[in-house]
Amino acid sequence: MIPVTISSGTDVFHDVDLEKSIANVEQIVAAAKQSYVKGAIPLDETDKLYDEMVKKIHDIVVMMKNPNNAYKFLKGKGIDRIIILNMDVPHEKLRTQLLVLLNTLFDIAPTTANAVIPINVVDKLLDIFENEDNLALKAHALDILYVWLPENPKVQARVMKLKGLEPFYHQISKLDTNVVHTLLDLFNKIVKEHLEIRSNIRPTSKTDSDKLILYQRIGLIERLSTTPVCNGLLNIFQTTWSYSTKDNDIIVPILNIMTKVKLFCLKNFQGNPKALELFNTLLKFVTDDKTKEYLESFKLNASEIETTLVEYVNSLKQVNDEL
Repeated sequence: MIPVTISSGTDVFHDVDLEKSIANVEQIVAAAKQSYVKGAIPLDETDKLYDEMVKKIHDIVVMMKNPNNAYKFLKGKGIDRIIILNMDVPHEKLRTQLLVLLNTLFDIAPTTANAVIPINVVDKLLDIFENEDNLALKAHALDILYVWLPENPKVQARVMKLKGLEPFYHQISKLDTNVVHTLLDLFNKIVKEHLEIRSNIRPTSKTDSDKLILYQRIGLIERLSTTPVCNGLLNIFQTTWSYSTKDNDIIVPILNIMTKVKLFCLKNFQGNPKALELFNTLLKFVTDDKTKEYLESFKLNASEIETTLVEYVNSLKQVNDEL
């Protein structure tokens, strides 16, 4: 078994060698994996090694409060040496701490993190978000996607190629209110980004032309026009409206999404009595003067939202009457 250095409770705010800390984690990883594979020590002893890793990685997270350490960690291939190798280990606290570390790196050094983090890390994040039973792990994975995906078409393209939009709306019923809010807000950001790029970019240079082509290849707008995605969004609207209050603010990103997808999903909603019932209810909600003040406090255009909902209702009524 590989010898490892056990933590002595050193104050990490003082002079601590980051490289030594990374190397120490690598030693513990090697010992734990060797023991796990070969059965060299009992499983509970392996868990103790993973518990020690949790402490060490927490220390590294604290070190990241110094931006210089964040850059050193990224440039010293800390992502490859510590995070990627251990995101699949059967120890929830360890995986949670790894996600906290990754999120901290995006927070402290976003440009460098985006430049050096391998794109296949998003595969692991998606897998955690889609398949993990632990809701805290799902939330941490989504927090990272929230800062990594916007204005990052290459990573968005990989997400769309691997998973599409389905895992995101399929997970809504499994998430708590705060995580649902983050997910909906992320979706709003991405849709807005794609609509603006497609509407505003005029390929007058090769750079602009390449950017427009990249966004077109992602195909997000085309996906929004499909029946499965529109039905998935409608399910989100119905589910979240049932527990929406002015305290949790879930209605804010919901109304934002409704406004953005009307052009793509209105036809798909036609003939659906549940859709008509929902939009009628929401129209009554937004026409209340107190609701208008509430929406305006979030810099939403209450008049625009009301107009959008009127268009939804009138169109759906017309089709339903014809049927």
